[in-house]
Amino acid sequence: EEKYNLVVRNGGDTRSTDFDKVFQILVKEAELMGQQLKEDNEPSLIEDEKEEKEESTAAPSSKQHKGGKQRVWHDGNAKVTKDAMKSLDYSKETPEGGGGDGTIPEDSAALAEARAAFLPSQEEIEAEEKSEKDALAASSSADNSWTSSIKGFMDQLSGNKVLTEQDLDTSLVEMQKLLTSKNVSSDVANEICNGVKSKLVGKRMNSFHRVDTAVQQALKSSISKLLEPPQSSSKVVDVLRGVMTKRDASKSFLSSSKDASNKPYTIVMVGINGVGKSTSLAKIAYYLKSHGCSPMLAACDTFRSGAVEQLNVHAKCLDVPLYHKGYAKDPSAVAKAAIAQAQQDKHDVVLVDTAGRMQNNVPLMKALSKLVVENQPDLVLFVCEALVGNDGMDQLQMFNKALRSGGHSRQIDGIVLTKFDAVSDKVGAALTMTHTTGAPVVFVGTGQKYNHLKKLSVESVMSSLFS
Repeated sequence: EEKYNLVVRNGGDTRSTDFDKVFQILVKEAELMGQQLKEDNEPSLIEDEKEEKEESTAAPSSKQHKGGKQRVWHDGNAKVTKDAMKSLDYSKETPEGGGGDGTIPEDSAALAEARAAFLPSQEEIEAEEKSEKDALAASSSADNSWTSSIKGFMDQLSGNKVLTEQDLDTSLVEMQKLLTSKNVSSDVANEICNGVKSKLVGKRMNSFHRVDTAVQQALKSSISKLLEPPQSSSKVVDVLRGVMTKRDASKSFLSSSKDASNKPYTIVMVGINGVGKSTSLAKIAYYLKSHGCSPMLAACDTFRSGAVEQLNVHAKCLDVPLYHKGYAKDPSAVAKAAIAQAQQDKHDVVLVDTAGRMQNNVPLMKALSKLVVENQPDLVLFVCEALVGNDGMDQLQMFNKALRSGGHSRQIDGIVLTKFDAVSDKVGAALTMTHTTGAPVVFVGTGQKYNHLKKLSVESVMSSLFS
């Protein structure tokens, strides 16, 4: 009241004043304060604008290259033109962009991350070797758990007598129950038990030790037949031995430079999408290189975006050459050129990566059949997840059918089971798949590192089934 010289009138319990006059005065003061604030900040605003302008003038391209350029992938619905395929082909980029043969910078973060993820350290290698030796020693020990389990089945068979089917029936029924509880199909369990019966019936057992030994030998024989089924008896699948045998034959003075035996040992990896073909291929390359072989990788998945780059990362991690022609090329022609290049560069094994495809995709299955028939690889390996069960058997049978329809003279040579470490009672599932499909399990993947690739030995299978 004193500040604005207002007249205030009292009337009862209320006070009234000239509010319009007060309001006008307050608005005017607010405007004056706002003007003053603007004048105070004006120098700093002008300076900021000046600095911003100088930065943009001095480095006009700095903002353009800040951060990665977003890639736009084909959605699969629009028409695939040559220009579209060219825009998607990142396999021939400059060293700055990565991709292609030898263009991934050695100091790139992505490559360092991949090496940490896939390459085992020396400590990990030594620990893995020690674990395998301990497991082998335990499986061959006379008092290990699985031999104790077998003794439990055969307790009633001790004594000096000739064994009959009736003597074995009760024990074999118990053995079959145990096998089926370990994820072995009833057909396979029955085949194992019949194999044991055929080896024991009619034999005279002089002591319990003799019975125990005879049962173990009968089991080994039965399981060996399952791991190497009759369908593959004409072609024993031993990858390392196959590579070395062909390499030694090519060095013979009797072979000419144009002889087919001079060509490198060729392995083609097939399977549906997302089962780990590329990683399994890299693991096999690591395994072969560790045993003195000289592998080359061939990127024949010319269909999936990023497939060449993915295989290139594995090649860099393994320090092995990669042969590729980018995308939208004939996979069979790429494989043929890769084999010729490997022969010229004196590599003894070529591992061919192919596009993942569903077993009912007719065009892609025809392309795969063409690749196999035209290049006649030494080995065709089917990659399958250990988790899929019966669906994996259906997949393999469909791949076999597609290859035969294209003129391939033999079935798929072997199976690589991935994610084997994620399956409980996994050995039973592997035996069932081998029995059903007729293709032996060549390798199993037991982890992410390159050295996490194992063979299924008879001893390890028996230990797993009866422990």
